[in-house]
Amino acid sequence: MRVLDLTHAMAGPMCTMFLAGMGAEVLKIEPPWGEMTRFFPPLVKGVSPFFAYLDRNKKGITLNLKKEKGVEIFKELVKRSDVVVENFSAGVMDRLGLGYEVLSGINPRIIFVSITGFGQTGPYSTRLSFDPIAQAVSGFMTLTGQEVDQPGGPVQVAEAIGDSVPAMQAVIGILAALYNRQFTGRGQRIDLAQLDSLVSIFPSVTFWTMGGITFRDALNKFRVGPSGLYRAKDGYVAVTAPEGDIQERLLKVMDEKSFEMPKFKEWLQNRKVEEVVKLLIEARIPVGPVQDLSQAISDPHVQAREMIVEVDCPGVGKVKMPGFPLKLSATPGNLNEPAPALGQHNEEVLTSLLGYSREDMAKLKQEQVI
Repeated sequence: MRVLDLTHAMAGPMCTMFLAGMGAEVLKIEPPWGEMTRFFPPLVKGVSPFFAYLDRNKKGITLNLKKEKGVEIFKELVKRSDVVVENFSAGVMDRLGLGYEVLSGINPRIIFVSITGFGQTGPYSTRLSFDPIAQAVSGFMTLTGQEVDQPGGPVQVAEAIGDSVPAMQAVIGILAALYNRQFTGRGQRIDLAQLDSLVSIFPSVTFWTMGGITFRDALNKFRVGPSGLYRAKDGYVAVTAPEGDIQERLLKVMDEKSFEMPKFKEWLQNRKVEEVVKLLIEARIPVGPVQDLSQAISDPHVQAREMIVEVDCPGVGKVKMPGFPLKLSATPGNLNEPAPALGQHNEEVLTSLLGYSREDMAKLKQEQVI
């Protein structure tokens, strides 16, 4: 499968990163000056950690789509590809003359994916968005930061869930469209909005419309037992012990007859995190220490699952990055190849795929097409 990746920022590049990790040939197409995440700080020996993470396993080419020749080359690539992924503002691809109707006319099998803040339709479709905007408008920020013993106001999730959730859902959509294409012979357009993606994963919507309460508030109000984050003597632990066998085992560890939250918190606060985790694991109670990033990276289970890999980044050296999460028995994926340098694969792609000569390449460069 060949994917033409026109994306920037995070949602689009993460989607195509996972496709590349599963073996797709992803052509990362950037303007000759490079896409925005190449320059996201801090630059380490000239390389952005953001770009190095998101654009692994891809081939990099440059193409100026504001030039007529650049548009022509892109159309030629579309004839030889399966998927186009873009996350420009709504309407930009149409203005470039590269909208879905045009590209599907060139290649009826093409799957055209648009990832935007608010989608291609609706009253907000022309608005610009990044992760914090999607988190805010969706209501997500009001659903987090309200742990049992840490009350507070709206909180932005740090790791860009407004980008990562759409990225994963775009992968699902592409795989579904590829499967459908086996039977119909035709591709289709996928219209994916950050806002839609976040709203779709909220049980709280139905809890609210049916019961006037959020999912987490319902857990806190109706579940008798701990579920969430609690303070121990030297740090925090996450514990979930619902009524039934699990809670009975917790009571035995605590040497109590019935569950009372004040007694549970007191029990925790008199013990260090390591002791709490050891006792509850031995009693088969769901528990986990709240680890900082360095602890999580070096966690023996994370290591054993190959979720931290070393990627040899040119000019930087070996860098630890997240590994591939899907453990496929027959077709294992990997994300161990470094992100490409700007235009690194121009010659390879345009000469082998489109038949351009080296003289043609020199002319394209001179005309600022690549």
